[in-house]
Amino acid sequence: MSKGTIKAAIAEIRDRGLHGIEVAVPARFARGIDVLDGWEEKFRQSCKVFAHHHGFEPNLIDPKGFTQKQLLFKFFGLVPIDPVPSDKLLASCFVPESHRHLVTLPDRYWISDRPEVPADDALPPGRYYFKSNHGWSTHRPITLPMDAQTRRRLTRLTGRRLTRLTGRWLADPHQPRLSLWWYERIKRQVFVEEHLGSAMRDAPDWKFFVCNGRVEVFQVDIDRSANHIQTLYDRDGTFLPVELFFDSGPPVEMPPQLDTMIEVAEAIGQSFDFIRVDFFLKDDRVYLGEIGMVPNGATRPIRSAELDERLGAAWQPPWLGQGITDFNRGHYPRFKPLPSMSRITAAPPMVTA
Repeated sequence: MSKGTIKAAIAEIRDRGLHGIEVAVPARFARGIDVLDGWEEKFRQSCKVFAHHHGFEPNLIDPKGFTQKQLLFKFFGLVPIDPVPSDKLLASCFVPESHRHLVTLPDRYWISDRPEVPADDALPPGRYYFKSNHGWSTHRPITLPMDAQTRRRLTRLTGRRLTRLTGRWLADPHQPRLSLWWYERIKRQVFVEEHLGSAMRDAPDWKFFVCNGRVEVFQVDIDRSANHIQTLYDRDGTFLPVELFFDSGPPVEMPPQLDTMIEVAEAIGQSFDFIRVDFFLKDDRVYLGEIGMVPNGATRPIRSAELDERLGAAWQPPWLGQGITDFNRGHYPRFKPLPSMSRITAAPPMVTA
């Protein structure tokens, strides 16, 4: 995508006042065009990255597809910044009081703002998840404790690597080429939480795409650490023979908690024009995972053009296009985050023979 093409699009956006570029943003929100130094250059870079990965130039004036709208969202969309939805430790702030009894959070046992991992004696023996509170792919399954030989080997090969990795999680800008600027507003931390999966595989991940307050589709990710299968469904649980980012597979059985997950996802979605809400299920309980605003940074193409078009049609951002004069209407004034439900819990009990 040529620099001239992007420059001409920016000029047209300015001249026509598109995408709310001249409209003041309400308190507790921010946009990429307002906070990014040299946003036009970063916009050009993001457009080029998009074109490279998708194989076509994005429509920057009147986009129809979902990923093209996601590209514009990073610069013109309104993002809550107090708190930031992408903070895994604060995602529960966006669950309305009326729906908090319907979900729980994974137990979290250890937290730090330093590049470190818990010592063997910090927690009882078992499997856990070690995560950072920002970004994607910043998580690793861990097992405690380690015998002396294993610890020496893992300290040399894995433990030190994990510590270095943790240092990068806490220090490096998150995907700077993609202009996911809101991650830089998060106070970075690492933490250990309970492992919700079985002894052999990760817990299935249920992810709901909420467009203008309504679930349009949802995905189920199974066995992400090994043979990753990702299936798609209509709001009513009907299997969709399309692919998002990974290979599809046979449909999964719909759980009794499906209606609850949809209800909570849509309750959270009342404060957003688009949001993806993630859940886990264990022992008949619904666990809130995280909240995503731009899945895969609008970089990886959606495999099914039909799905990209469908999501694009369902998502009608109030900031997109022309005729925008005031952001103090619609869902923005309804944004009233609550205190987080997250807390550091007591360590799990020691299992004895």
